[in-house]
Amino acid sequence: SGMSSQEFAETYSRTWGEMPSYVAAAQFAAFCALSQAIESAASLHGEDVATQLRNISLSEFYADISFGPKGSSVAMHSVIVQLLEASGNMIKQQAVFPDKEASARFVFPKPTWAQQRCRLSTGECSGHGECTTSGTCACDEGWSGIACAKTWEASETDDDFVLRTLASILASVTASSVLVLMVWHFCRCRQRLETSLIQGLTKAITQEDCGKIASTRRQLAWCGWNQRKINHVIHSIRRRQSEESGISLAYLLSKEFLELAQRRTGSEDPTFYELADAFFLREQGIGACGVCPRDGKLGCSFVDTLPPKYRQGATHFLSWTWGYTVSTVRA
Repeated sequence: SGMSSQEFAETYSRTWGEMPSYVAAAQFAAFCALSQAIESAASLHGEDVATQLRNISLSEFYADISFGPKGSSVAMHSVIVQLLEASGNMIKQQAVFPDKEASARFVFPKPTWAQQRCRLSTGECSGHGECTTSGTCACDEGWSGIACAKTWEASETDDDFVLRTLASILASVTASSVLVLMVWHFCRCRQRLETSLIQGLTKAITQEDCGKIASTRRQLAWCGWNQRKINHVIHSIRRRQSEESGISLAYLLSKEFLELAQRRTGSEDPTFYELADAFFLREQGIGACGVCPRDGKLGCSFVDTLPPKYRQGATHFLSWTWGYTVSTVRA
């Protein structure tokens, strides 16, 4: 084509009103390769054009295009990127492979989105703790607060206010010291109990254990939580789990998924293009009647409709071509 990356981007944006993605550039480069092969073959016959493609050596702004004996690209190397934490409280797309193109090191296992938000918003818990996978700070001994920015002595919680008030009034009385220690111990025990209950509640929601959820609600109420606060925490847990969950590979390989795909499409071996329409675009799409855990509105994600054994925290990103059939992916 003789175009530079900038010239292609400007031409594309003028034509379509948006900046091109890498897919658009790749398709343009593929068309250039096909055009040169046809011209070199001076024919539209498939085998003649294929022969020219096997021997092609084309330099385009997208990549240098040539193929090996098995038909794989030998000159083009894709750049792999990750969304990583950057300066200025931002998550930025950065190249991690190949090494000569990398702007950052590859991070694995990848922190959860909640963990990344915690690191950015709290400065990794002010350097006095670490962000958990659930997005909260686990403070070092002697530090407290949402961002671990307060010492126990400087904490401004209601419990500490009670302690300071008691200490100032009864400081000269030996018995008051014991009372203060008892109140402090009670507050600390209550904090630990609440933390333990929230962890148990998170697990119960993941497993859809209704009995455990109801039991934890009663225990939190005993700790002084009102129903509005409990409902808010439960909604936050469900929203976070929905955002971070992925579909198990075991489900894609299961008989359940295969039968659902065949039943919805009416095909023995549908492509994923056919699944998209049959699963989501019809009037009775999967999840259409479900309540979304993220915004509370009607219509939820496919992953939210699956049982817990097929819906857990995402650990890997699996990509394939939409034109593949179900049997190809399952093979």
